[in-house]
Amino acid sequence: MSAPGTIAAIASSPGAAPRAILRLSGDDTPRALSALGITDPARRAASTVRVRLSDAQTLPALLVRYLAPNAYTGQHSAEILFPGNPTLAERLLAIVLGVDGVRLAEPGEYSARAYLSGRLSLAQAEGVGALISARSDEQLKAASDLLEGRTGQTYRAWSDELATLLALVESGIDFTDQEDVTPIAPDQLSERVGALQRAITDRLGATGASERRPALPLGVLVGEPSAGKSTLFNALLGRERAVTHEAPGTTRDVLTETLELDSAIPGAGSILLADLPGLDAGASGRGHAAQTQALDAIRRADLLIHCDPSGRFPPLGHAPEGAPVLRVRTKADLPANADEGLGVCALDGYHLGALRRLLADAPLSAGGASALSIIPRHAHALVRARDALTVALDAAPLGQLELTAAPLRDALDALGELTGQVSPDEIIGRVFATFCVGK
Repeated sequence: MSAPGTIAAIASSPGAAPRAILRLSGDDTPRALSALGITDPARRAASTVRVRLSDAQTLPALLVRYLAPNAYTGQHSAEILFPGNPTLAERLLAIVLGVDGVRLAEPGEYSARAYLSGRLSLAQAEGVGALISARSDEQLKAASDLLEGRTGQTYRAWSDELATLLALVESGIDFTDQEDVTPIAPDQLSERVGALQRAITDRLGATGASERRPALPLGVLVGEPSAGKSTLFNALLGRERAVTHEAPGTTRDVLTETLELDSAIPGAGSILLADLPGLDAGASGRGHAAQTQALDAIRRADLLIHCDPSGRFPPLGHAPEGAPVLRVRTKADLPANADEGLGVCALDGYHLGALRRLLADAPLSAGGASALSIIPRHAHALVRARDALTVALDAAPLGQLELTAAPLRDALDALGELTGQVSPDEIIGRVFATFCVGK
């Protein structure tokens, strides 16, 4: 999921600001600092330095140095804070990327390295992503609960109770001929399973995660002309809704359709998917009107699906603050200049299923109006656990231990995806897919 080597990225928001941050992580961090004219303190420290832009130019900066394993990523790391001029940021990043062994970080790679090194649990890593995309006080609190581990403690307590109940049920099945083994009483089993089922149901109900919203979140396919947006739009819908042509500017209007995602993840619901005209700052006449429509849709979007066949993904302007960005490298059957984002091919269906799952997992709320205090992946797992416990409740009062054990095991497996006991690579990849570069 996270390739080896030293990574670098601008970790602050695009555009001008009082300060910008260049973040480094990996064994080549000292050499990258040297390329900037900075003497590595080789210890955990914060110090003022002069960054070398050329033989004749330097600028003041603040260096924050971290040593492995006591760093966010668990690796040797550094952060350089400097005046927030976008041109300066590009120049400093270009200098460190010119160092052998240093490459541009992928979206979410810093947090992915923190997870792989054991510095973050998977739930805490998801908390980082939720914190980035939080658009209300409720979402911010939920993200903080995830990041600080409070949500994980709840999941682990439920998992421990389930494991205990399953052990008691299975011992009653396997050792019924042993005089010193007394199976759990049906009324006690029903009471404990029911309490657990109600706790999970209350959590789902409190967030509205199991209910359909009256307004669907809006995801927009955005990118330059001829980026393959309309072809991808048709492929996701499974029908020819948009006119496609190799000539730039074919799409002149914003097309919006409902995209069902239950086939990707049961219970995921739907989103509104919009195909936008390609972004072209030089458009005029009718093309200018199309640009106005596209920019208006971008401002209203809850999710930006950035389509770029080159894999370079230039910064998007006019994006709503906090809206998550999903980077999709379209036309993956063709050579690309870079290899960032999820590669998909709308013609042969390559990775379309993975894209649908990412859309189902995206932390969305329509117009930012209704906050999600539980992220989609967690909701799907909790719904599976709740439904399995409902099945177990039907068998428990009758003392049918064999019929109770299987749904208890299913519920434990579902919670295992949240406690880290079950973390398939596909799930781990989906967690970090919507992170920003530099996080």
